[in-house]
Order: sequence, then C-alpha cells, then structure tokens
Amino acid sequence: MATTLTLRQTKGSPLTFGEMDSNLQSLDVNKQENIPNLNVETSLDPSADKILFYDNSTTQAKSILPENISVFVERTLIIKCVNDSIAPTTGNGIAHITIPSSLNNKRLKSTEAHVYTAGTGGSITNVQIHNLTDAVDILSTPITIDLNEKDSSTAATPNVVGANNLVSTADVLRVDVDAVATNTLGLEIRLIFSPA
Repeated sequence: MATTLTLRQTKGSPLTFGEMDSNLQSLDVNKQENIPNLNVETSLDPSADKILFYDNSTTQAKSILPENISVFVERTLIIKCVNDSIAPTTGNGIAHITIPSSLNNKRLKSTEAHVYTAGTGGSITNVQIHNLTDAVDILSTPITIDLNEKDSSTAATPNVVGANNLVSTADVLRVDVDAVATNTLGLEIRLIFSPA
C-alpha cells in the first residue's frame, strides 16, 4: 500500500506535532499485515537439510544441522534401574521400559550405563537390553562397566547395538544384568534413539 508521509527534507522545515502524528498513524495503518506464503517447508530432513564441511583439524567430513529443528533427530532415555545405595543383582528384568509413541519406528543407536559406586572385584558388570515384545536381544555385545570404573564410556570392550534395534510404540524393553562386580552400587542406563 502507498503511504503518504510528510518529510522534513521535502517540507523544508521542522514537522509540526500534527504532521508527525499523521506520519506515525499512516505507518501504522498502512503496514503490511499479511505475510505471503513463502512455500517454506514445515519440517526438515536431517539427512539432507544440513551444511557439510571438511574439518582440517580432524581430517573428517562433518555436518551441521539447523538450530531448533522440529523434526526428530536423536532422543535419550535415562532409566534408573537400581538406587545409588543398593547393589544390583543378576537376573532378567531388573527394570522394564515401555516405548512411548514419540519413539515409534525409531532405532536404538547406542547405549551406555553408569553405577554410583565402582565394582572392585569379581567379574565386570554386564548389562543386556532385551526387547520383550519381540523376544530378541538388542545388543550383540552387552554393555560392560570395567572394574574400578563407574561408566561404560570407558569400557575396554564397547557395547554393540545389533540388527534388532527397531522399536515400536508400547514395546517393552527389559534390562538384564548378567554379571555384577563386587561392591557395585546403583545402576542407570542411557538409551539413545535416532530416526529409522
């Protein structure tokens, strides 16, 4: 819309209060209220909508996703299996997790575990994630926490997520503890999911 404004440069003298008020009112009345449809996508594809670059310091190709994207990229579930002051016991079903609808058709990408008092003797702590609904183990190599360590991130043998890692709404995942080091207290697992 055309806007009629009284300009000092055109008038050749200072504006009156009335002229200034009229200018402001004209700007307010004639502003563009309707934003045209710019055909902007409402969601992003994390495999395509990213900036790729080569990092010379690590000699690796890397990518950057746009900030604050609304699509699912990665989600982490943290499950407290055993209180920090209690020793975990071996056996199937030390904890169960039901998959929410927000994780439907997602894949377990990686797993981690943590204890709050490191085990000092016997065997290493060994944890398996089992999909009870599908009757399959998800990890081809279970999570291990080495002696005198609190977290699986430092394990000599990293866990490996197997091919049976797709989950669906209401799937029940079971935490199985196959071995516990002496003096271990507490157990928490972290499950990281990504798009299928």
